[in-house]
Amino acid sequence: MGSDKRLLYWLERMIEVEGYRELDKYFWFVASDSWGVKSSVVHGLTHRTAGSLTIAPHVRNVSAFNDYFQKLRPTNTFLEEYWDFLKCKEQRNVETFGECMAAINMTFKQEAFVPFVVDAVKVVAHAINAYIKAECGLVPFHKCVLSTTGFNGDRLQSYYRNVSFTHFEPPMIDANGDGIGRYDVFQVDEMGVYQRVGKWRSTEGLKVSVDTIRAGFRSSVIPISVCSLDCPRGWYRVYQDQTCCWACVPCDMATSIVVNVTICTECPLGQVPNAELTTCRPIPPVSLKWDSMWAVLPAAFSSLGLSATIFVVSVFLKYSNTPVIMASGRELCYCMLSGIALCYVLTFFLVSQPSAGVCASSRVLIGLSMSAIYAAIITKTNRLARVFSPASAQRPRFITPRAQVIICMCIVSVQLFGSLVWLMVDPPGTTVMYPSRTEAVLTCKATTTQLLVSLAYNLLLIIACTIYAFKTRKIPENFNETRLIGFTMYSTSILWLSFAPIYFATQNNFRIQITSLCMCISMSGTVALACFFAPKVYIVLFQPYKNVRTRNSAVGRLVNQQMRFISQLTTHGEDPRQTATSTTSTKATVVLSQSYRPPDSEESSAQSLLRSQHLRANSVEGLHKRRTISDTGKRPSTEDLRKANGDKERRFSKSVRVTKEGMERLRQSIRFRPSNLRKSKKERKGSSKEERDPLPSTKVGNSSTFVPSSKSFSHRDELNGTPPVIHKRSLGSGLPKSYGSAGVPLMGRDEDSVGERVVSSREITSSPASQLELLLEEIAANTHATFL
Repeated sequence: MGSDKRLLYWLERMIEVEGYRELDKYFWFVASDSWGVKSSVVHGLTHRTAGSLTIAPHVRNVSAFNDYFQKLRPTNTFLEEYWDFLKCKEQRNVETFGECMAAINMTFKQEAFVPFVVDAVKVVAHAINAYIKAECGLVPFHKCVLSTTGFNGDRLQSYYRNVSFTHFEPPMIDANGDGIGRYDVFQVDEMGVYQRVGKWRSTEGLKVSVDTIRAGFRSSVIPISVCSLDCPRGWYRVYQDQTCCWACVPCDMATSIVVNVTICTECPLGQVPNAELTTCRPIPPVSLKWDSMWAVLPAAFSSLGLSATIFVVSVFLKYSNTPVIMASGRELCYCMLSGIALCYVLTFFLVSQPSAGVCASSRVLIGLSMSAIYAAIITKTNRLARVFSPASAQRPRFITPRAQVIICMCIVSVQLFGSLVWLMVDPPGTTVMYPSRTEAVLTCKATTTQLLVSLAYNLLLIIACTIYAFKTRKIPENFNETRLIGFTMYSTSILWLSFAPIYFATQNNFRIQITSLCMCISMSGTVALACFFAPKVYIVLFQPYKNVRTRNSAVGRLVNQQMRFISQLTTHGEDPRQTATSTTSTKATVVLSQSYRPPDSEESSAQSLLRSQHLRANSVEGLHKRRTISDTGKRPSTEDLRKANGDKERRFSKSVRVTKEGMERLRQSIRFRPSNLRKSKKERKGSSKEERDPLPSTKVGNSSTFVPSSKSFSHRDELNGTPPVIHKRSLGSGLPKSYGSAGVPLMGRDEDSVGERVVSSREITSSPASQLELLLEEIAANTHATFL
């Protein structure tokens, strides 16, 4: 009682004196039987204790004890102390406690423990009585053996556990030796009076009047009568010092479960908690779905690329015998197109749901698709590097189409063999990976290291192709494939350098990883398709005038340069001998100019002949008009001009001396038709200086090529009227068989089947004009041109 009173006293002090007003009406008390129904506890504090609930043992009024106590006299030592405490000695004619209480106006009331003391005494008395009857029977106790041996405590205990005062009540003490529980529930009202609101019996349980309790509260809010509430879902209890109070701590709802409300247990790898967080369940593995954007975008891109590849293949098949396609090396191009198609097809395997067959196909195609592309490219660039190597004095080996295809297949077979070995050593299959504790991904049974090993061979091919593309970047301009190969390899290198960080930085996101791999492989095929094949298809389909057999020989270049020199001579015309020579050269120039008409000219053969006749007549007539006017001062007649023209023709025919042996060598070494010398005006204007200038003379075997060097004369020499000097120089090793006399490949035939094409040696007179006339006569004899 003292502790309860002190608690209420300090609470009152904190609220009223120290100003903790927020504690007012904050506490609701639930007291044990130590508080019970004592009025001294709530005296003076009813405004704080109103509504409190207390528990007290069930009390029954023992009327016999009231009569017994009031008749007691203070003969007992303990009673004398109580008699003195009540000051009964000061009262007159008072002998019993009942008389004393009446004299001092005190009301007698039994304490709650009185019935229990009475019951305890009665239980022991009944137990001893039952023990004696069982041991002695009808024998008086003083004659019974029990009076001499004494009572056995254990046996006596068994008797008082079965004592009951009436036949309708259970025993007063249970089997454990505890009294049968009987408690009443009381609530303190605003006047400090304890009102009975319920009861508890061990045989009946708790019975309370909820409405009565709510009416007794100071507010309508139902107080919480526990120190700790139940933890919500996903939280577990952590007990404090007392076993009945705890703190709620959150448990990881994504990976853990709560066991018995007191333990947070983490689920094993591959499992997650169920909805109630009571058990763990397996995580269903996921993979890319066809309706996901991560699969739709790569598949759509690959479909477009595959359609473009089929279109290019159809163009190559339809125009396979045209010069552009034939000069590209059809066999290696088909190998490249096969690899490009496999790059696009691989996407559909990568985004499909993994299985043993899909995983095996992906393993093989990842390396095979790209090795087919880069094996063909490295074969092409290696051939070009060997052909144009200055250290090679002989024709390189293994440059025929058949040899090139065999080399390409050998390079691809290395990758194919490695893939087959990989399949045998580590059979394909599926496995479940866990990028995180809550995600399971169904993927092929192949690690990142194994993928890198598979791509290492292709990486070496890419590096080798890039190096060869850089080494062959300065070969003759007509080999535009080297430029296209260079663009392809530079773009591919940049693409793979960009892909590697993305792939390895997204190890925990399989969607981004698979999509980036698909796009990178498809882009590799797209780069080769756009940079290498697109220009060729464009020429074939939209620029057919470029898809013709052309031979930019040294002879054609020499003629162009000689014509520029002749125009200088005709303009000056200072020497009669020079003028006569110029006249002859002019006629030859007019004849050759007719052969350079563009192939798409609409003039008929008759119109072309009339046009050339008119040009030649005008040239000769103009020349003789100038000479006649300068000599006689009169304009010559038409007859005079024709006569003069005939004399010039006879003088020109006598000045040309061509040996039969020289003509035969020229026919064997120069093989072209007049149409091969034709060029459109646009091509003549756009031709570079290097194309107009002839290459230096070369020597192949015993046959020498005499062509003017672009460095053998200057523009100043042309203006001074000095003809270019034809030098005879030897490069020693000569040119490969696949090149014409100007060092340019002859299109329209397989490169490796073209024989030597060089201008053979011939006798050249010391006079520059006679040299020109001799050369033009040989050209006319081989091109079926006619001098008038």
